[in-house]
Amino acid sequence: MKKNVVVAQSGGPSPVINASLLGVIEECRARPDVFGKIYAAWHGVEGILQEELIDIDMEEDLELDLLQYTPASGAIGTCRYKLREENAEDFERIIDVFEAQNIGWFFYIGGNDSMDTASKVAKLAEKRGFELTAAGVPKTIDNDIGDDEFTIIDHTPGYGSAARYWSHIIQQTEEENRAIGVSEPVAVMQAMGRTSGYIPAAARLADPRREMPLQIYLAETNHNLESLTENVNRMLKERGRCIVVASEGFNAGSLGEARDG
Repeated sequence: MKKNVVVAQSGGPSPVINASLLGVIEECRARPDVFGKIYAAWHGVEGILQEELIDIDMEEDLELDLLQYTPASGAIGTCRYKLREENAEDFERIIDVFEAQNIGWFFYIGGNDSMDTASKVAKLAEKRGFELTAAGVPKTIDNDIGDDEFTIIDHTPGYGSAARYWSHIIQQTEEENRAIGVSEPVAVMQAMGRTSGYIPAAARLADPRREMPLQIYLAETNHNLESLTENVNRMLKERGRCIVVASEGFNAGSLGEARDG
């Protein structure tokens, strides 16, 4: 008896996340001798835990084809629920649902945490003697999945869209900063990516000839607030204005901020 498929999404949506979803569906449909029914978990792993599964076979081909042009992840939903090792009942529940639905294939679209989840579920299934193939489908604008030499994957789907966004927004910021620089000479922007600097680095795409007063601070460079201030002041003396793009992982030190708890 053929085993069924579950595909789910996790984490923040990207402009191309549904293209990855469609890719999984199309490849499974192209091998009817291998894959049984295809289910999509409603809102990621939470949908699996609650056994809220969408029967993709009931969807019309035209509707599915539109996925490749549809941004965000409203089609099957996503979540940020993390499966933690101390919550063993969550993992057990997933295997129980898979057994009940005759699931033998699990595709999880997401970033680092999602890849880790797929691995943990696969290991638990093996431990219980349950036949399951789990695969992580890379999706993260951070571009931080794979190895440093890019032999596993050259980029993660979603990063290209983020890089293009930053090239455009920096071009627009340059025009604004140049216009109002006499009153507001410094524009500061924070880029996503945690401690991975691929997104802030993409800001340079807006200025390949390095003509803008643009400074980019990656978390990997170990700059701090003191060195940033020194560099910005130097740029102000030279150009009269400055555009700063800092990684969200940039070490700003303690700013005396208040925290709950």
